[in-house]
Amino acid sequence: MSFLEINQWLNSLVYGPVMMLIFILVGLYLSIHTRFLQLTRFGIILRETLGAIRERSESFGGTISPFQAVMIALSGTVGAGHVVGMVAAILSGGPGAVLWMWLGYGLGAATKFAEATLGVHFRRQYTDGSISGGPMYYIRQALGPRWGWLAGLFAIFAIFSAFGGGNLVQAEALSGTLQEAFKVPPAITGLLVAVIAGVVLGGGIVRVARFASVIFPLKLLLFLLAVLPLLIVHAGQLPAAFSLVFSSALSFQAAAGGAAGYALVQIFQAGMGRGIFANEAGLGSSAFAHSQAQVDHPVRQGFWGVTEMLVSFLVTTLTALTFIASGVWREFMGGSATEAIVQLFSAHFLQSLVLAVLLIVFAMGTLITWGFYGEEAATYLFGEGIRWPFRLCYLVLAFMGPLGGLDTFLSVSDTFNGLMAIPNLLALILLAPLVGRLVRGFFSGEAWAPPRA
Repeated sequence: MSFLEINQWLNSLVYGPVMMLIFILVGLYLSIHTRFLQLTRFGIILRETLGAIRERSESFGGTISPFQAVMIALSGTVGAGHVVGMVAAILSGGPGAVLWMWLGYGLGAATKFAEATLGVHFRRQYTDGSISGGPMYYIRQALGPRWGWLAGLFAIFAIFSAFGGGNLVQAEALSGTLQEAFKVPPAITGLLVAVIAGVVLGGGIVRVARFASVIFPLKLLLFLLAVLPLLIVHAGQLPAAFSLVFSSALSFQAAAGGAAGYALVQIFQAGMGRGIFANEAGLGSSAFAHSQAQVDHPVRQGFWGVTEMLVSFLVTTLTALTFIASGVWREFMGGSATEAIVQLFSAHFLQSLVLAVLLIVFAMGTLITWGFYGEEAATYLFGEGIRWPFRLCYLVLAFMGPLGGLDTFLSVSDTFNGLMAIPNLLALILLAPLVGRLVRGFFSGEAWAPPRA
């Protein structure tokens, strides 16, 4: 068996239905330990997050505000995957895939809450005030030195994910969009991307946070400019779209030409898979960002993790309903998601320029955020001295991405992205009781102190 065949087999496992089921069960297990906090405490969560954006908490450690931390996380999470990914899910699993995506978000909110909470609880603060955090720290510090190898594996997976899906894929997407819309040569795109990424990443977490606080609101604005006109045009079809989502979610009509059971698996995997890997709940990536927050209690930052999921859910849902209500999905079932998106937006009055700029901003935000994630993972493995060497490697790849020719590396990095979930989910299962205790302590007014390193 060749290397590529082994990678393909491994990829089918980490993105397969069994892994999707594990994501659901972990989310359910965490929901039980937190007493379904994402639902029962939803009002409090909104009040503590969106209702308290202007509050300052610099005296509680960390390097950036809780709002800036979630902006970084959302900048890396909400991207082209929410547009292309959700369309692809519908094309492969039908409208019923959307219901499974919703279920994934509901249970994934508990997972994201746990990741953000543990990220703050086990983060490491240095004498100069800087912070390092992420799944590597709560794996090793909570589970003990004997689990250090698992933390190291997660860091390796995160580095390769940053280089591939976080960098090369985004740079290539940027190049394709700029070349088609504005005739910009790939080499020029690569140079521009590398320069912008170098300026932002070179300023550390503070500059990354400022960049994300601008780029993510711009993402939302452009997304609304692209989607809302289509929702208005197809408003009359929205009730039917909702009905179709529910009626086809458990449909046993074998849309893919197989048996009924196979069709159900296809619907489940399409919706659940796209929901999970679009919002990244379970991968542990956003814990890198949430760990940096200036906050007096880890549960308070966990609330921001739930809010992050809410924003991601709304973006994905609006995309799905727009696509279904338009009827374009029927023409492209089993076909290309990219072609379906082009058809969706070109069929109406929306200018292609808005879509082009949207995809550019999506890609650039993801590229910068994952540069920070990868840097944190590399620092865990090799120490503070690796930061600039890592950044230089990241910038070289950002330049090379638009030039192409790295398909093998991209396929491997995609597998590493899925593999990130394995050590992280295992840690979340083992630490679920601790998350529950932190939640109960927060609501009972107990003072919080970080554990000893």
